[in-house]
Amino acid sequence: MDPAGTLRFTTATLDPYLHRAVGFQIASPVFISLRQTSEVSSLTDEPDALYPGIDLKFRLLKETRSRPEIAVGMQSAFGHKRMAGEYIAASKRWRNFDFTAGMGWGRFGSAGHFDNPLKGLGHFGGARDNENNGDGDSPNTPDDWFTGNDAGFFAGVEYQTPWQDISLKLDYGADRYEAERAAFNYDRPAPWSAAAVLSPTDWMSLSVGVQGTDKVMARLSLQGSPEGWPFSKNPKDAPPHFRAYRTAMAQPAAMEVAAQKSNMVLYDAGLDGRETAQTKLQMHNRTSGPQQIGRAARHMSNEAGPLAEELIVAPRRFGLKGPSVKLLRRDFEQALGRNAGSPQEIWHNAQIVRDKTWRWPVFSPEAYEDHAQYKTPRGRLILDNRASLSEQDSTALYRSALIAEFEGLRPHRFLHNGFGLRLNLADNLDRLADIRPQALTPIRSDIDKFAKRGIAVERAFTTMTHSFRDDMHLALSLGYLEEMFAGFGGEFLYRPIGPRFAIGAESWAVAKRDPDSALNLGLESYSTASALVNIYYDAPHWDTTLKASFGRYLGQDTGAGLEMSKRFDNGATLSAFVRVSDQSDFDATGGETHAHHGIRLSLPLGGSAIGRLPFVGRDSEARFSFGPMGRDTAQRLDNPFPLYEETRPLAYSEMVKEWTSIVE
Repeated sequence: MDPAGTLRFTTATLDPYLHRAVGFQIASPVFISLRQTSEVSSLTDEPDALYPGIDLKFRLLKETRSRPEIAVGMQSAFGHKRMAGEYIAASKRWRNFDFTAGMGWGRFGSAGHFDNPLKGLGHFGGARDNENNGDGDSPNTPDDWFTGNDAGFFAGVEYQTPWQDISLKLDYGADRYEAERAAFNYDRPAPWSAAAVLSPTDWMSLSVGVQGTDKVMARLSLQGSPEGWPFSKNPKDAPPHFRAYRTAMAQPAAMEVAAQKSNMVLYDAGLDGRETAQTKLQMHNRTSGPQQIGRAARHMSNEAGPLAEELIVAPRRFGLKGPSVKLLRRDFEQALGRNAGSPQEIWHNAQIVRDKTWRWPVFSPEAYEDHAQYKTPRGRLILDNRASLSEQDSTALYRSALIAEFEGLRPHRFLHNGFGLRLNLADNLDRLADIRPQALTPIRSDIDKFAKRGIAVERAFTTMTHSFRDDMHLALSLGYLEEMFAGFGGEFLYRPIGPRFAIGAESWAVAKRDPDSALNLGLESYSTASALVNIYYDAPHWDTTLKASFGRYLGQDTGAGLEMSKRFDNGATLSAFVRVSDQSDFDATGGETHAHHGIRLSLPLGGSAIGRLPFVGRDSEARFSFGPMGRDTAQRLDNPFPLYEETRPLAYSEMVKEWTSIVE
C-alpha cells in the first residue's frame, strides 16, 4: 500500500496489451484504480480492442514483526471480463527481501492448481463464465467475484540491492491466458518473470523485465501526494502580530479595522461587560477553521483592553452559523506572547457555546456587508480537466476548460449570488456522435455538444441560506445551476455538534439547457426532478469522509451511491465515488451497466504567487476528473452550494481535527 493520499499514474506493456491507469490511496487500507487495457499488435498501432475496468485493493491485516500483511484485491471488479480476477495475498519483509504469496481466481487462477476453496459456499462454485473461457461481453459484477471451479497459486520475491534506487524481482504467476488463446491463438509465455526496478526519485519508478524467455515487459509509474502541490503555499500569508502586553483602553472598532487589513472580516465586535470580548467572524473555506478563529483571537486580544479575560468568536459563513468558541485570553498570551503555552492547553480551557434556539429567516442585512471585501464581486479561476480511461468504444477521452466564477453583491445576509463563464479550451469528444447511440432525452450523453461552444455561461444563480440552529442549515437555489441544467431546488443539512455523522436531503426541479443556444442560455422542453438523501461520516482513523446517498437521479432512475474523500492541509481534495441505479446505460464493455464511477482531484492555486495576482482569487484551483464521460445513468446535479462543504469550517469535527493550527 502507498501512503494515504498518494495519487499514482501507471502505464505498462506486455504483449498483447498496453495498460494505462490512474489510482489513488484514498485511505491507508484502500486503493482504487481506473484502468484501460488496450489490445495492440504494435505500440504504434491503433488498438484492436479496449478493456476498461475498476481495480480495487483492501488491506485486511497490517504487517508486524511476526505477521505478514494480508490484502485482498479485484482487477476489473467492475469492467470487462477479459481482465477480471481476484486474489488474496500475504507479504512479509525480511532484511533486504520482500516475499509475497497468494491465491487467485479468474485471470489470476486460470492455471487451476487446486479446487476453489469457496466452491462450497453458495454461488462461488461452478464454472466462472460459460462464454469464451471467461471472456464474455457482459460486464464483470459482484456475482462473478471469487467464483469458478479452480483457483491458482502465485508467488514472488523482491530484493533490494545495495544500490538504493535499484531492486530486482522474480515472480511466478497463475495466469494461463485462456481468453487470448481462445480468441486469436495466442502463444502464451512461461509462468515465470524477472525484472529490474529503477526508482531514481520518490515520484517515479521504471521497471523492465522478461516474461519467460520470449516476451519483454515494461512499466512506468509516477506517484505523489497532493500535499506537496507547489502552488498551495502563500509565503505572505503570515499570522497577524500579537501584542505581548495589554493596552490601556479597549477599542472594539480597531479589531475590525486590523482584521480587514489582514484579509479577515470581523463584525459586531464589542465588549460584553468588562471581562468578555466577542465578535462574529466571516469564515472562508480554504483555511482551517481553528486557524481563522486563532487569528481573530489575536486581533481581539490586541484591542480588548486591560480587563477582558474571555474571547468569544462566533463563526459565520454566507449567513450560516456554527457554534461559538470561548477562549481564555491568558492562554493565548502564554502560547504566543511568552512561548510558554500550547494549542492543547488552549483547548483544555476552551468552551463550545451552543445556540439551540430555533431562528426563522429574518430578512435584514448584516454588518459585515459594510466591509470593502463584500462591496465588490470576488472572483476565482478554475482549470477544469476531465479524462476517461473507462471507454470500450474509444481510446482516452478528454476535455479541458477554463472557468471564471464570481460572487456578486449580497444585498441581504441570506442571499448569495454566483456567476460563472466557461471557456472550452480543447477536447476530443466529437467522436461520440459517431460511435454511440444518441439518447432521446440525454442527461449528460450530449456532452460533446456542450463542449463545442467556445464560451458559455457556466452558472448564474442566487442562493438563500439560513441556519435554524447552529447544527441545522438550509440553502435554496434558483437559476442556471450548472453547465447542463437550470431550475430551482435546495438542500437541508443536520450536522450535529460532537458526533462525526451528518444527514441531509436535497431536491431539484430542473430543465435541460440547450447546447445550441447562445451561451447555452436556452432551455429545452425536457424537464426532470431529483431527490436524494445524503449521509456523511467522518472516519477519524482514515482521515477520510464517507458519503452514502440514495434516492432519485436526474434521469428519473433510482439508486444509491458511495463516495470517499480526503482533504489535505493545503486545501487539496481527493475523492472517489461509485453510483448504481435501476436503469441501464450503454456500457464500456459493449453491454449494459447500472453503475457510474469516477475519481476527482482538486489542487489549490489561489495560495501561490499566481494567486496574488488581481485576476486570480484565493480560492482558484485546478480540477482533474477521471471517469466515464457522456453517461446518463446515475447522474446527479452539480450542486452550486453544497452545504456539507460550505459548513466545513464551522463544524465541530473539523475544529477538533485541526485544532493545533489555532496558533498558526
